[in-house]
Amino acid sequence: PPSDPPGALPYDLAFGMASFLWDTQFAVSADGRAVAYEVRTPPADTAANLDERYQPNGTPSSVVGAVIRYTDMVTGRTIEVCPGGACWRPVWSPDGTSIAFLSDADGPPQLWVHDVTAGASRKLSDEPVKPKLWHGDEPRWSPDGSTLYVGFAPEGPFRNPVHPAEVRPENPAGVVVLRSGSEAAAAPEAEGPPPTPMTDHYAREHLVTVNAVDVRSGETRMLVPPDAESPAGTLRRSASGRWLGYLSTFRPQSDTTQSTVLDVAVVPAAGGDPILVVRSVPLTRYNYFGVSYAWHPLDDRLMYLDGKRMHLLDLRPGSPAAPVPLAPELGDVAPTVFAFTRDGQAAVVGVDVVDDQGYGDPRPRGIAIVPLDGGPPSTFALDDERWIWDQLLKADERTAWQPDSASISVLVTERATGDKAVLRFDPASDGARVLWKARARLVNLTSGGSHDFIVGEYEDMRTPSNIFRFDADFSARERVSHIDPRLDAVQVGTAETFETTVPLHDGTLATVKTAVLLPPGAARGDRLPAVVTMYPGSDITRRAAEFGGGSVFTVPNLVFTSRGYAVVLCELTLGPNRQAGNPVRDMIDVLLPQVYRAAELGYVDLNRLAITGQSYGGYGTGSIITRTNIFRAAVPISGIFDLFGSYGHIDVDGGGFFLAWSEGGQARMGTHPWADVRRYLDNSPYYNADKITTPVLIVHGTADMSYHDAGKLFTALRRMGKPAQLASYLDQGHVISSWKRESAIDAARRMVEFYRRHLGDPARAPQHSP
Repeated sequence: PPSDPPGALPYDLAFGMASFLWDTQFAVSADGRAVAYEVRTPPADTAANLDERYQPNGTPSSVVGAVIRYTDMVTGRTIEVCPGGACWRPVWSPDGTSIAFLSDADGPPQLWVHDVTAGASRKLSDEPVKPKLWHGDEPRWSPDGSTLYVGFAPEGPFRNPVHPAEVRPENPAGVVVLRSGSEAAAAPEAEGPPPTPMTDHYAREHLVTVNAVDVRSGETRMLVPPDAESPAGTLRRSASGRWLGYLSTFRPQSDTTQSTVLDVAVVPAAGGDPILVVRSVPLTRYNYFGVSYAWHPLDDRLMYLDGKRMHLLDLRPGSPAAPVPLAPELGDVAPTVFAFTRDGQAAVVGVDVVDDQGYGDPRPRGIAIVPLDGGPPSTFALDDERWIWDQLLKADERTAWQPDSASISVLVTERATGDKAVLRFDPASDGARVLWKARARLVNLTSGGSHDFIVGEYEDMRTPSNIFRFDADFSARERVSHIDPRLDAVQVGTAETFETTVPLHDGTLATVKTAVLLPPGAARGDRLPAVVTMYPGSDITRRAAEFGGGSVFTVPNLVFTSRGYAVVLCELTLGPNRQAGNPVRDMIDVLLPQVYRAAELGYVDLNRLAITGQSYGGYGTGSIITRTNIFRAAVPISGIFDLFGSYGHIDVDGGGFFLAWSEGGQARMGTHPWADVRRYLDNSPYYNADKITTPVLIVHGTADMSYHDAGKLFTALRRMGKPAQLASYLDQGHVISSWKRESAIDAARRMVEFYRRHLGDPARAPQHSP
């Protein structure tokens, strides 16, 4: 094969870049001087399966290779804090002299504390903690710094979060009996209760024993036992420290939907029975543990959501008073906006809520400031034709960020360009002004309680991800961290965006965005060979705001642009998520106009196009090539190709992903196959494989739960003599970037060589017939 051009991103660096944890929150010291954070460098030589959710010792696979650093934002000095193993979830003590964190340096995940002055870390308890895959499980300090509150691994069957490799029945026959219908009612008592695989899964990953740990002695006392009526998952402390709030473990809403609920409860920090606040709150789809309720920043009042309306619970008397509705005249409020004003006199909530029926939560189109004394609320409307809501800027998990003590700042996305922007709503003028706007990614914003500045993770097409400090009006920013200096020398091209009018699922016409990632030195008009990629139901043009164009199909896009290919990122709107639809038809209607427009504008060569996607994007790739022959090559990665056949796949205990995913999830089938056979067949690439003429490279790990579909699609193509390859990676899972290094590099190199063979070498000018 041709050698890589000068400046091509090395394959080893592509899968070895240092990064922040994929779900994290930076920790700013109370004096605003220092920020603590995790930096993860994927291990190159590990035998661990990092595509599993947890390692055998109970450590989340996503933190393997992580260390903690803290940077003095005045001097720029950076210190690494990690006694060994993986270290994560740093939290500053109230006086700024210590950092509590989790580490598996001594085996299982445990609670540690670092003394900043002494420069030494010590383990507080030999008992294992139960970490989560998402932030919100971090240790919580008491106001005086003498106690830490943490979720420990409970005794019993749910002590370790690792999913068992196989169900081992505890009977001499080694049999697991599943029953349904009248057979379930007739089950003999001796057989015991039926399996509850999803409930058990949630208990394994979320159920904890909440303990208070004395920081000096390491002695612990239990506050919430694992058999409480509402067992705990994650916790937060009230302002005075007299109360802890917690979210319970998750519960599935039903067997045919992917919706999940949980409870909100409180418990006295000194000890006592937990008190249920509200039951069965719908789980938000992104910030799992950071919303649903919020403690007041100055006293022991708690704001929570119940039935889409906000309520305030007063615990200052020492026991809960009757909850008070907050401005019920506002109607439904957003499930993701919980904050109090800087002075503690009002709540900040999201109003004028709309559900886009996509993958996100219902979003607000306005903000309300609701006085806690019952006064009339003030509202600010977001220009929804121009902006899409992202988040409220907060100083900490309780408090809106208000440098002038009055205004409200929000992060939004501009619809037309995909740019991020910070808007500030001023009560005095009743209007909003744009403080900052750029094609960039800006996340994990916090200030540790300060209102003079804010820090966040910032990156753009040519700027690697790092922590930056922004001043109070966003007029200046300063880089704080430098997590991977190797990226400074990486050559990066440019990104350009255009719009196309397309037909949607409901017969209407709409404008969608397309972003083109160009190699270094390339420009519109070069008509490059290109890789088209998408994730059905999502707008992946936002990846153009990330360094090098980010990663859509779990291989960095820089791998391809640095080797001369353009990468076309398509917005692929589908019909409503979790409802019956026709996803393949929708994909074709929305994707092809964008592809033809990219060629018309001179970005790509229509004769040299490939299509690639991963997971649901792998399904999309397989589906699209059953309806069009425009692509010279296709690479579906970790896809599902037989919706009908996959529906019935279950584990020995009766658990299975595909039933709920099909009926009430992303597959958009709306019901079971026997109620709508044609929908399942029409939207399955496997049953339409005879229509495929595009050369296909199927990439799949054998440990992925949908690997069976890779073999089926290849079998169909092979039987009909279609040009196809199946690359099976032994013992690897769903995500290429989590595979062992040799497998990930081989997959990326194999894809590049497949493109070169079918699209030609980008370094050579195309030879087309006149």
